[in-house]
Amino acid sequence: MSSAGESPRGVSSGRGAPPPRRRGNAEPGDAPVAGSSAAAAPRAATVVSPPPAPGAAGEAREPSRSPAAAAQAGTRAKAPWWLRLVAWIVSVPVGLALVGIPARKLGYLDSQKLLDVVIGDDTGRYLPLAVIVVLWALVTALLVQLIVEGGAWLLRRRSRPAGGAS
Repeated sequence: MSSAGESPRGVSSGRGAPPPRRRGNAEPGDAPVAGSSAAAAPRAATVVSPPPAPGAAGEAREPSRSPAAAAQAGTRAKAPWWLRLVAWIVSVPVGLALVGIPARKLGYLDSQKLLDVVIGDDTGRYLPLAVIVVLWALVTALLVQLIVEGGAWLLRRRSRPAGGAS
């Protein structure tokens, strides 16, 4: 069933796990280039061939990264749970204040309109409250995003060595 040159496991579709990466072949200052593994490791290139790319040749696979770049990309992946919790705890009341106080000062949401929401009989009575809630949600989401991204950036900056290069 298998012909000469095929593995005993059967026909390879090229979609299996990639071969293990070789470490220590490149110089410390060298940046890996996409597709350069074939030149650096001819044996690996002859054993396993990458699947054909839908677009340009060789661009379907993610280019290999140096360990430092992979570590830096890994630290950006997720903010700590406590930072996300603090962001929500802070953002919900601050977002309400940022939306509610100007709405109250400008007369968009006063006590009469709030009373109309409770005792009114038409569906238009909910419009001022719906606008406030949508704006509150938008401002809260923006604040959470700013706090989480800014806090994660500060944490990464503080965790770098003092004399380290940027």
